[in-house]
Parts: sequence; C-alpha cells; structure tokens
Amino acid sequence: MRSDFELIDHNRPREIEIFESQESPITLGLLLDVSGSMLEAIPALKRAVAELIEQLRPDDQAAIFAFNERLMLVADFSTDRSGIAGALRRLRPAGRTALFDAVALAMQRMAARSGKKALVVFTDGKDNSSALSLQSAVRRARIESIQTHTVAQGEALHSRALVATLEEIARLTGGLPFRVRKTPEMREVFAEISRDLSASYLLGFTANPGKGEWRPLKVIVRNHPGARVRCREGYLAL
Repeated sequence: MRSDFELIDHNRPREIEIFESQESPITLGLLLDVSGSMLEAIPALKRAVAELIEQLRPDDQAAIFAFNERLMLVADFSTDRSGIAGALRRLRPAGRTALFDAVALAMQRMAARSGKKALVVFTDGKDNSSALSLQSAVRRARIESIQTHTVAQGEALHSRALVATLEEIARLTGGLPFRVRKTPEMREVFAEISRDLSASYLLGFTANPGKGEWRPLKVIVRNHPGARVRCREGYLAL
C-alpha cells in the first residue's frame, strides 16, 4: 500500500504522487555483449536470458539490445515472447567491445519509456572501442537513473576499474551487481534478477528545480518488520 512507504528527498519527506505496486507491468531492457570474446559463453547466456523472458508476466514488455563496437536493437519493446526469443537465438558474437557507448545509448532509449523499468547489462570483456569514457557512462546512469543490474564475466572480471564502474552504476540506480566466475552460474544470476524485478515498486514525486547538484534519496517502509529496501541513491537536480 502507498501508505506503507515514506520517501525522503535530501532529508525532507515528499508526497508520493506516483505509486506502482509490484503487480504493475515492467519494461525490461536487456543489453548483451556479443563481441568476439563471447564465442564460448553465448549459448549459456542465451539460455539464461530466454528463461528470464519466459518468467515475465503477460503485460511486461522486454527488448534486446546487443553490442560489440556498436549498439544494435535486436528486438524492440514488446510482449511477444516468441518474437523476442527468436531474435535472441539469432545473436552471433563478433567484433570489439564498446560497452560504455552501449550503456549510455541504451539508457537514453529507455528514458522515454514510462512506468516501472529496468536495464540488465551483461559483458564479458574490457571496453576497447568506446568513444565515451568510463566516467561518461556513470554520469549517464546518474542522469537517467534507470534501475540497472550489471553482470560481469570472463575478461571483465580482470579489470578492477570496470568491475568497480559496473558496481557503481548498479548502486546508483538501485540495481544489483553480479560477478559470474563460472558459466553455469549465469542461470542463477538471471533467476535472481527475475525475482528482484517481480518485487519492484515505483514511487514518484515532483522535485524542486536545481542547478545540477546531487540530491540523496531514501525510502522507508512501515509495517513490514525485516523488509529490506533498495532504491536509487539519488538524482541530479536540473
């Protein structure tokens, strides 16, 4: 219930003007690394993503973005599970890795979607082809604040800076960061993301204008002892 939630904006309580419960549909974007280094991991990734898509509810929408040195919209936002699954099966790994460009562009495309939304970012390699910097990807996450779950595997785990950046993006947006050390773990990671999506809420309020300063957010849940709350850490007041 809306009355169970309290939203604190920069240490000030705010009236919750928009409320969508866990039963409300969600829009999910899947941003998948299909660079050449994914050759061995792509079958397991396809299976894990396919299972996640199957667990979505009838009114939930999903889209698949793939990236190597460029971002590709493989399947647009839709409730058509068979169409999305078919597009997923056709993915073929090739090319270099422009992760930071892909994250920024995918977030921009998702920003126009209304209601509850989340982005899942999967990569197995260090960025070696982006025009944008690591810091630019973090700034885009701050601006758009789309809940983002990040999954790092393979070569990506050998870069402390990349892992730290993915974890920061997840933390800033209220998502979860994951590290996959063995391919079979991928299935459980995507299953956990699915469980998290099914328990999400959307709270909205009207922010006072600002000059680009960072304002922290906090959500308090009443009447539910032991409830764990995770939300975006704040927003840029523009």
